Amino acid sequence: MGYNINEVSGATTGGPSLWTQTLDLTDPGATMVTGDFDAGPTSGGSSGEAPGGYSFSGLSNPGFGTLVTNSSTGEYTFLVDRGAVIASNSDQVVSFTVTGSNGFFSNTDTVEITVLVCVARGTMIDTPNGPRPVQDIAVGDLVATLDGPARPVRWIGARRVTADDLDQDPSLRPVRIGKGALGAKTPSRDLLVSPQHRIYLTDWRTELLFAEPQVLVPAKSLLNDRTITLAHDVDEVEYFHLLFDTHEVIFTEGAPTESFFPGDHTLSAFDEQVRAELLSLFPDLCSDKGFGPSARPSLRHWEARVLTVDQT
Repeated sequence: MGYNINEVSGATTGGPSLWTQTLDLTDPGATMVTGDFDAGPTSGGSSGEAPGGYSFSGLSNPGFGTLVTNSSTGEYTFLVDRGAVIASNSDQVVSFTVTGSNGFFSNTDTVEITVLVCVARGTMIDTPNGPRPVQDIAVGDLVATLDGPARPVRWIGARRVTADDLDQDPSLRPVRIGKGALGAKTPSRDLLVSPQHRIYLTDWRTELLFAEPQVLVPAKSLLNDRTITLAHDVDEVEYFHLLFDTHEVIFTEGAPTESFFPGDHTLSAFDEQVRAELLSLFPDLCSDKGFGPSARPSLRHWEARVLTVDQT
């Protein structure tokens, strides 16, 4: 009888063998993410701790933080080294593996940690009544979605990043996706997003290479020094988070991009009042259910780099 391990904290998305978390480095108080693995027989039965315990690999990028683990309970904590990330002058992805064993049987999963997503002030969001600036959208307003009817906004967050913040932490600098960089009139004008804001792509290459006809990829993975670049001319930026009942693909400047996806790690980055508001709206955030599935499969940074999206 084999064994399979699963991340059970509710702080991650993905599975069955690749689990992802995000850390919002736009918030100075965001310093860590945590999680927990359990094991269960593949043929059914109750789950619990792996009888043979857990073994964790080292971090893929040990210079960007510290991994604290418990080999008995499968719990882990990643403590980010903000200074090292700032010095790297770019966003970073950190990963590690965990193996749970039961006698002769074992199973290995991977955890990948990236950065929180958001859109910038002034970005036009498609609604049933036409495009509207993101800062003018209110809770309850309807926003057009790729997968069905317009959905009401349930929560909006905002964070202003000053010129000093950008100087101290260049990883906060937005990516500029030029007009038409993703196809004819997509986006309809230059679009500013945070480097980890995931962009929707559909292309024969994604199906050929990854067996997925539609994927989400971080904006930073699309940089090409021509039509998609870092916005070095921006002195300050205000990022917005639009949250719906489920994870959605919405239209920003006419380009399909993801909505905000919350989790335990993002909740810890907010102050107590905001955290209480989110938990009252979405009580499953504090349960094993979590927020729910991602709107589309997500490619890792190195996977997305093999795709060419400059179609101008």
